[in-house]
Amino acid sequence: MTRLNHYNVLLVEDEMLLMQSLSRHIESLEAGFKVVCQASNGEDALKCLKKENIHLVMTDIRMPVMDGLTLAKRIHEQYPHILTVILTGYADFDYAREALKQGVFDYMLKPVTMEDLENTLGRVRLHLQKFYELEEDPVLVGKDAEEIVEYTVLYMREHYMDDIDISSFSASLGFTSAYLTKLFNRYKGDTPLKYLTDIRIHEAKRLLTDTGLPIREVGERVGYPDQFHFSKTFRKLTGLNPTAYRKQEQKP
Repeated sequence: MTRLNHYNVLLVEDEMLLMQSLSRHIESLEAGFKVVCQASNGEDALKCLKKENIHLVMTDIRMPVMDGLTLAKRIHEQYPHILTVILTGYADFDYAREALKQGVFDYMLKPVTMEDLENTLGRVRLHLQKFYELEEDPVLVGKDAEEIVEYTVLYMREHYMDDIDISSFSASLGFTSAYLTKLFNRYKGDTPLKYLTDIRIHEAKRLLTDTGLPIREVGERVGYPDQFHFSKTFRKLTGLNPTAYRKQEQKP
């Protein structure tokens, strides 16, 4: 089975000397990783992701323009197959632990030691090797792969009102979330999370237009128990908050 010769790394750090030092250490370990892009803030990092085939992003938390946690969230939403490792000081330790719940693979405390770096890259390498071995598995091709995707779509349509965790759902099928995302994107042109969000917002539009349910209850019925999160997501996709959308659609 073919494996990649190396995994591409994007470093995101606003302290240039620290970024250069980290880059040298990664290369010196000869652990199968190559730094192919460097950025000093989250916005520049996103530009790198569009140009390069990145496997791992290592980012500081505190940066100008776009901080590391916002960047990590964007990566998880737009590039779920890319792993993210957060670099953090003790003052940001609680933020780093919270980030693990939002799709971040791991974190390292600054100053980063060679031992910590080697151990973290080892865990990343094992995860990536497993993912690419699964990706090349000839069992799930053609009809079998498409059936998995269609089952995922059916499940989301029937359970969009529930708290669906893509990672847990993927594991129940015997896959990583990254692998399921690859399959889903191949056949649907979108990530499972984006597809699920579209289903939820479509149903929310119907409820806002056809019923007089309170905004909070509309959100709960489409899988958003947090009204603020519901309103923020709804506005992001439609350009209007739920109240404004209802008023617009119910005009005589």
